[in-house]
Amino acid sequence: MTHAFTHYRQQQLVRFLAVLLSITFCASLTAAEQSQTLILVGSELSSCSSLNMQQCDKNTQIAGKAEHLFSVTAEKVKKITQQWPSTNQEVKSSTVKVLLAIKAKSSTSITKPALLWHWRDIDNTQLNSLSEQEYHFVMDMLEVPQLSSQGQRLAEQVNPSLNNEPAINNILQFITGSLKVANEQPSVLAITAASRDPYAAADFTQGLLSTASVNSQWLALTPALVKAITTNTCEKLPQYRQSEMRLYNREAIYPDRIQAENTLCSNGVNSLVKLINNSTGVIFNNGEQDLTRSVLFDENNQAYPWTKALQTRPVVIGSGAGAAIQSGGKNISGNIATITKGSSLLALQADINDSSMFNLAGGLATFNYGMIDTHFSEQNRTLRLATVLDKTQQKFGFGIDEATALVVIKSSAGNLITVIGKSGVVYLKAKGNQHYNYSYWPVGSVIDIANEDFTLSQRSINKALASIKIPALPLQRFGSILTNAKLRSLIQAMCLSQEQSTVAQQDQFILSLSVQANTAYHRINKDQYGCAISHLELAVSTF
Repeated sequence: MTHAFTHYRQQQLVRFLAVLLSITFCASLTAAEQSQTLILVGSELSSCSSLNMQQCDKNTQIAGKAEHLFSVTAEKVKKITQQWPSTNQEVKSSTVKVLLAIKAKSSTSITKPALLWHWRDIDNTQLNSLSEQEYHFVMDMLEVPQLSSQGQRLAEQVNPSLNNEPAINNILQFITGSLKVANEQPSVLAITAASRDPYAAADFTQGLLSTASVNSQWLALTPALVKAITTNTCEKLPQYRQSEMRLYNREAIYPDRIQAENTLCSNGVNSLVKLINNSTGVIFNNGEQDLTRSVLFDENNQAYPWTKALQTRPVVIGSGAGAAIQSGGKNISGNIATITKGSSLLALQADINDSSMFNLAGGLATFNYGMIDTHFSEQNRTLRLATVLDKTQQKFGFGIDEATALVVIKSSAGNLITVIGKSGVVYLKAKGNQHYNYSYWPVGSVIDIANEDFTLSQRSINKALASIKIPALPLQRFGSILTNAKLRSLIQAMCLSQEQSTVAQQDQFILSLSVQANTAYHRINKDQYGCAISHLELAVSTF
């Protein structure tokens, strides 16, 4: 993709964003504190980088950190022995024995796959005996710093313009356009708390939005920083990286990121809040929702002093877990939980009182329309979201497909939702007794928010493509429906064939899909999942 074409696409998207806003508001945006754009992506914003070349166009070459490297030395083995993180002395001894054997085989820096290959070759059972904490400890301690020819840390380089996934480019360009609408010279803060190692994730997340026209910087809002800055014990940051994050040796691998964390801590809470308040936008990365939540709320679910500042940025971007954590607060149905784990099948099989799949305290609450789930159709999560809606007595749920973004544009003049990217967004409305209204909004859909409900806008309906003729679905029960994104494919087929009803099955569960009086099908675009479904009834039963 040439620079000129990329610039042209950016201009197109900025114009599209301006038109989208004017359709609803009929005026220019109000002051920043009265408006906000949420861009919630259903997966990682996978982009071309020196560490992720499979996302690049063919024959792409990018300078920068290309892999993580490790070495086994006598000094490192000694430190591992001295600092072993658990009380399991037997595993400690066997680990040291294996590491010394690896040292005898390889005296140079090697990749992680090569290191693990040596380990498995020597004693695969021993490797499998390590706990998660012990495994990460050993890997952290064995990692080696990588330096450029100038002696600086060799950083991962990101170049989204070379992406081989157009949908991700469209989302990134929409983000850039949104930032520029909010501020002619925008700045964005990258928060990587969702990663086990937020220092390792900083280069990529910061680099995603770093352009000549957008000032992107990493915000060192880590669990260690939170502990230190709230207790005025910045000198204990090294200890907190171990106790709060179970991270080791990061000062040797990412010295500049550690220094940024030290500086942020030394400047104090007021300076942190001011830094956030002066930013145009913030991006939350993919990973574990609970990790991100730990830098927003304390153990008593009380918001930290900077949480409100993050919540009120003019532009908020979340990818994967960073999108899911945006739901929270309350609506007409009560508290809005965040989903934390589990599959659809496990959710259906769980006891009604099992609350291990969600956190009722919710997340940042920039999105308070309902519960958000991500990696949605691809990970077959429709019945996971439906079940958690029932368990929490919440009425509304939104499932965002991968490489797809649910965009919410808020203003004092009114709010609207649109979908950009690759596939679509599922909207579930719980009706009780395992009955739901199922809607699917493909890319290009504009959604009206009115009367405590969400409907495909009339302008989207007016622009819909003509129906196409495909054969009716066979009269059969479709099996293994909660695998391989089959449910999305089946419902899309219903839409295209104008089917009135069908039945599917997963294990002992029966899913009945049927048209209601207000059900509607509209072809929004020509893509594989371009058919919009409104108010299809989904009922779950057991045989």
